This record gives sequence, structure tokens and C-alpha cells, in this order.
Amino acid sequence: MSALFKKIFMILIGLIAGVASWTVIEILLYYGESISRHILWNGLAGATTGLFFGFFFGSAEGIMFSDSARILHGGVVGSIIGSLGGAGAMILSQWILYVIGNTEIFPLAVKNTYLALLSRSLGWSILGLIIGSLDGLRNGSGRRAFIGILGGLIGGFTGGVMLELLTRMWTNGFLARGIGMVLLGIGIGLFFSIFEYSRSYGLIKILTGVYRGKDYILTMKNTRLGSSPRAHIPLRNYPGIKKDHAVFIANRNGVIIKKIEGSILVNEKEVNEKELKYEDVIQAGSTKLLYLPK
Repeated sequence: MSALFKKIFMILIGLIAGVASWTVIEILLYYGESISRHILWNGLAGATTGLFFGFFFGSAEGIMFSDSARILHGGVVGSIIGSLGGAGAMILSQWILYVIGNTEIFPLAVKNTYLALLSRSLGWSILGLIIGSLDGLRNGSGRRAFIGILGGLIGGFTGGVMLELLTRMWTNGFLARGIGMVLLGIGIGLFFSIFEYSRSYGLIKILTGVYRGKDYILTMKNTRLGSSPRAHIPLRNYPGIKKDHAVFIANRNGVIIKKIEGSILVNEKEVNEKELKYEDVIQAGSTKLLYLPK
């Protein structure tokens, strides 16, 4: 999966998450007339959106590598964090609106026109940063989490503004909510992938075997390659790959590959540690990989 296809993939993930969230929110709206407190409705909407967004974005890496264990683990963890974060974000945005709305700081016209839109967009941006941080948190990488937070924050706010504008401008609320939720998902997926690549150290392209053609974008300072479930680049179906085979160590000056348990060849020469250059071919076990700097 190239960097371009990774962007397309993340956009599709966001689109699917948006459609799933929209479907359930419409059901909640249909049966939710008995909900008397508006803040409760905001919490339910945020939790529902966060659950689906968390599941799909959390399982994205597992889907890319056709790894059912990663799909399940990432989806479950993402769902829990997303639903809690989404509920909290939307309740917080409603509370901010309530506090500001009961002050004399802004004229009534400004409150009615802008404050509700901006406060709810803030809630969606908080949800976006939570979703964006999932992959970094799961991998234990503060840098990857920070990159995801930036992309998710901007994508969530941009998509949230579109969502809130559509629901206020269109008389067809059903269609407005649907398109708005899809745009929210697309925004998070698009900006996450843009920030992921722009802040990366390059990528590793898998040249052989079942994962042939797939890319792994190097955003962490230490990226482990191996057959272990904890490996960042999982190669479980490759003969000769050790659990913790090697590690890519990245910094401002470039990327170094260092052996841990398995042998490493760079351009057919065995090495213990080597700084990688453009289009260096790495052999680990039975697989070959290509290094491409950003």
C-alpha cells in the first residue's frame, strides 16, 4: 500500500465510520424524543460517533496487514476510548455553550449564529484528536500519538464545522446529518494521513511474500520488525523472521537499521547496524524490503 493509497484507505475508513455513526444516530433520534435533557443527547451522540470512529480507525492498521488479532484488539480498544472520549467531548462542548450563553459577553445574535456552531465543532475536534492518537497510544509512541493528535484535531474541527453548517443550512436534516458525518470521518482520515506522511522519516516497502506491495510509514523513533504480535511491522507469515528481528532507529539525520535477534542484509551484505540510503534493499529472513526516504 503506497503513501497515496494509504491516504485513500484512511479516507475510506473515515467514510465508513461516518456512515455507521449516522445510521445509529438516526435511530437514536427516532426513539430519542423522550430524552428531555439536551446534554444527555449530546453525550449519546458523541459516544455513538466515538464508538464507531474508534473501532474503524483503531482497526485500520490490522486491516492493512490482514491481521485479525490486530483488527480485534485495535477495534475494541478504539471503541472503548472513542466512546468515552466522544461522550466527554460533546458534553464539554455543550457545557461551554451553556456557560458562555448565560453571560453578557456576546450579543444574542452572535450567540445564536456562531457560538453553538463553534462549541460543537470544538467537541468534534476533541473527538478527532482522541481518534488520531489511538495508534500512537497503542504502539507506545508519543511522537506517533502527537502526529495523530494534530491530524485528528484539524480534521475533526474541519469536518465538524461542515457537519454543523449543513445541519443548520439544509432543511433536510436527515441528509444533512448523513453528509456531515461522512465529511467528519473523511476530514479525520485525510488530515491524519497527511500529517502522518509529512512528519515521517520515510517508508519501508515490502517487496516479497503475502504483504508484497504494502508500505509502512516510519513515524516513530524506534520501529520494530518481527513476527511478534508486538512488532510494529508484523511479518508473522515469513519463514526466518524472529519475534524481534530488527529495529529501525530514526532521527533527523536519517534511519538506521539494527539487528536484534535475526540476521540482516543490506544490498546483499550482512550487517549488524547500518545507516540506510535511498532505495537500499533490506533482507530479513525470507522477505525483502525497500527503504524510501521521504
